[in-house]
Amino acid sequence: MTQLRILAPVVVDYYAVPGASLRDPTGYARFWAEQQSDLDELLRDLAPDAAADPPGPPPGVVLEHTRPTSSLNLYRTISDHAVERTPHVLTGTLCPAHLPGEFGDATDSLHAGIIEISFRLFDHGVMLLEMLAEIEPSLTGPTEALAARLDDLQAGAVAMGERVGREIVTRYLDPVLGLLRRADRDERILAAATPRSDPVTAEFGEALWVTRSLVLDPAEPGAEEVVRHWVKDVVMAGDDRAPADRLLDGELHHLVRWLNYIFMDRTGAGGRMLAGDPFRDQWDALRYAQVFYGTLDRIDSRLSKILADSAAATSRWELDQLKGKLIGLSQRAELIIMERQDLSKYLKRAVRVEMDAILAFWDYEALLEQPVRFKIDTCDRRLAELAARRTARSAMFTDLILLAIAMTSVLGTALTVTDFGRSIASDPDMAVYDLGRSSAVEWFASQPADTIVITSGVVSVLLVIIYLFFRRDNSS
Repeated sequence: MTQLRILAPVVVDYYAVPGASLRDPTGYARFWAEQQSDLDELLRDLAPDAAADPPGPPPGVVLEHTRPTSSLNLYRTISDHAVERTPHVLTGTLCPAHLPGEFGDATDSLHAGIIEISFRLFDHGVMLLEMLAEIEPSLTGPTEALAARLDDLQAGAVAMGERVGREIVTRYLDPVLGLLRRADRDERILAAATPRSDPVTAEFGEALWVTRSLVLDPAEPGAEEVVRHWVKDVVMAGDDRAPADRLLDGELHHLVRWLNYIFMDRTGAGGRMLAGDPFRDQWDALRYAQVFYGTLDRIDSRLSKILADSAAATSRWELDQLKGKLIGLSQRAELIIMERQDLSKYLKRAVRVEMDAILAFWDYEALLEQPVRFKIDTCDRRLAELAARRTARSAMFTDLILLAIAMTSVLGTALTVTDFGRSIASDPDMAVYDLGRSSAVEWFASQPADTIVITSGVVSVLLVIIYLFFRRDNSS
């Protein structure tokens, strides 16, 4: 039987607080463990058939990070991953009955064939939706309209992935995150992906893309035509044979390159990703590759927009707002790059090799990692420019204050000396303390008040001219 597995990274309003699991592993694990019972009760209330008699099974969400981890003796086995904490924080499982808005009135064969729906929430604002559908033999059997049917299947899978992603986020994930945030009001564990006022919130629930993986028995009728049409747009650089030929000859058992994937299921295992399945490692690798590409692609797009906004910003308030976003996104991008490197150390070798091969074909480093690193450097320069501008503005204000003090001091000193000289000349009691006549004091005492004020003004103007001269010299 032919099956279709759909994977779709979906944008969600969730960021993990950086370093929360490292600063206090025990408290971090305790937080997640304490929420499971409340979460189960919430899901029973959210189930569409909660009032049915008897009620159907509720949706399932398992919180993953519920135990502290140790960094010692990780490589106990080489047949599985050595990482002790999954990259995702929760796993949800649903059935079509849990999404009545999407499947309640569906009559097409693709919707009717859905046998598995699950989702995983990752740290950096991405939920990975996964669905498995059984495809009717009439859709893939030999016929003149096979190409059109496969194109319709592809279009239907994309549309269904987009709609189911939105439905899951709205119906289940947002309430679950709301419960978790109420339990973490001081934001030690969870953080919002962006402020509510940011226009990017309109993208929550939207799929970044929808991948389509056919799980096909090559012995079925029409399998050759299905394989050739499904991967007709795949190009493998440096390969002198078409990918379809290599799949049909048995040289390749699967092909994961760009959006349309195919797995040659010669053992009848299907696409359930169960332990022991021949393609279990490839499924795991594909999942990780989707997440790392999706999260970094999301950060890359937002960095580009904010850098463009910062170049056009003019007011101090705008620059302050953009500065916080630049710092946050730069740190988030660095965390994603580091997490991929850290996870690679602990993945099962077959999974790591497959994940690296997938990302290499997608030009992950050239198209995403290197541009993001460049934008991080650009952000650092931009932040340095903003800091220098603020420092220069503060220095200018300080100089102006000191200049104003100097100008008033000139006038004040001149008037004080004038008043002192006149007091000595008119008061014999004060003259006894004067050890000698001061020509400067006597001169100031003999000048009219207007002369003192005008002279002080001239001196102040000279000080301003000297200040502007040296400031211009320093600026150049």
